[in-house]
Amino acid sequence: MGGGDHSARREIVITPTHEATRSAASTELASSTRELASSTRELASFTDELFAHLPRRDQRRWAHVCLEGLLTAPGRKSGHGMASALPADGGSCAATAQSLRRFINCSPWQWDAVYERLIRWTERRVTPKAWTVGTVLLPKRGSCSVGVHRYPDPAGGRLVNAQLGLGMFLSTGTLDIPVDWRLLLHERWCDDHALRRRARIPETVRHRPPWAHIVELAGALAARTGVAPAPVVVELPEHGDTGPLAAGLSRQGHDFMIAVPGSLAVLPAHPGGTATPLPASRLVTPGGSGTRTVTGVSSFGRARSVQVVSGPVRLPGAGGAGGGHGYRLLAEARGQGARPPRVWLTNLVHRSPAELLGLVGPSASTASTVRRLGEFGLLDFEGRSYPGWHHHMTLVSAAYTYHRLGGRRPTPLRPT
Repeated sequence: MGGGDHSARREIVITPTHEATRSAASTELASSTRELASSTRELASFTDELFAHLPRRDQRRWAHVCLEGLLTAPGRKSGHGMASALPADGGSCAATAQSLRRFINCSPWQWDAVYERLIRWTERRVTPKAWTVGTVLLPKRGSCSVGVHRYPDPAGGRLVNAQLGLGMFLSTGTLDIPVDWRLLLHERWCDDHALRRRARIPETVRHRPPWAHIVELAGALAARTGVAPAPVVVELPEHGDTGPLAAGLSRQGHDFMIAVPGSLAVLPAHPGGTATPLPASRLVTPGGSGTRTVTGVSSFGRARSVQVVSGPVRLPGAGGAGGGHGYRLLAEARGQGARPPRVWLTNLVHRSPAELLGLVGPSASTASTVRRLGEFGLLDFEGRSYPGWHHHMTLVSAAYTYHRLGGRRPTPLRPT
């Protein structure tokens, strides 16, 4: 070779240090590749189990793509946002986004079947301590999205244009998995035939009060669970209707704890009690015969000692109002000047106060989980129809569940 060629040539000498560095990089790359492949297989297996009932391969494919988008897309989980975060698959980003929107809004798949599989998949990995109910306010612009109404915003203290949803969660006290949702519909959505047709609201769906949705959610979960039912814990006192809710859950055979307002009218059930209804707050005043100190109360995994006020009560009225059932009021005793305690009504009259207060933690944990669901697209629904809303909530629930439990190995189900 000539001098020019010789001067242009560079020799790379491989030293032991280079070999070690290259070996480490190769090992890291191989490990990363294995983890990615394993994660991809796990998500594919999860999607296959939840959406196996879908009759068409393209439906199952878009279910997987949508879950992958909800899990990986940064920021807003719009169709475009998810499509931009997904690997190119021979089509344009715009085409992928359109296909995702069509799968959510137009594809005629049943969400109930997905929830049943999601419940069984979850119960093989965790043991629920309670079935808790969470509420979510989904702000919307305009008045065309299904269910939009003016609702009070507890955080802002004002009325907002929003959809209102109720969700049922499997709760361990520190982990909450959403497994079903109901959209509350104001009368105007159910009485206006043009609105119903435009939003594709099924003929069987009517306006129902929150308590009726909660009873329905509990009944649906009882029919789908593969393990012994857990107590239903409801902390939605602003929705009222304690009597019908307690009676409805009792008729279905559910154990429950319901947070109630201090103004709730109750009848003391002990001998010699007055026949005149009294506000619940009167019966849980510290210092009475029902006050006791309870040790070992577990809340979010932390044991503590508290003072508890408790006593047997009935609800006024008959039949559907729940007057024929025996209940117990329970509240944590607090000193003067402290914020009034949450008052609970329960039919678990033979459980100890420590056990009952241990069920309060899951309810607070559920409220925190509802806020976290925003990271998985809860507020990012791009559609206006009733089926589209349910499809979106189902996919968000599945994505969150996989995020929290995807790495857990299944265990055999306990028989119901």
